[in-house]
Amino acid sequence: MTREQVLAWLDSRRPAPPGTLRERLNRAVDELRPAAGSPLPAYLAQLGRGLLDGVTSQPNGGRELALDLLAADAFATYAFEAQAEEGEGSRL
Repeated sequence: MTREQVLAWLDSRRPAPPGTLRERLNRAVDELRPAAGSPLPAYLAQLGRGLLDGVTSQPNGGRELALDLLAADAFATYAFEAQAEEGEGSRL
């Protein structure tokens, strides 16, 4: 997966996430940079894990970490969604 492919896949999600969350998702794609050759579900899971690691590394953090936690959850959900989509395609 490349950065551009991941962003295009995120653009195709319906319903689209709220603007602030989408901006954080995009920033995470730019900041975290999982291995480019990873399949989409693994790539998305790695993004979620990277954000979650950032949140858990700040045990005294507060509400300022909420958006990162929400984005980590979104990436985990998207990883399962992408895996389900790949499974559907493999049955055709």
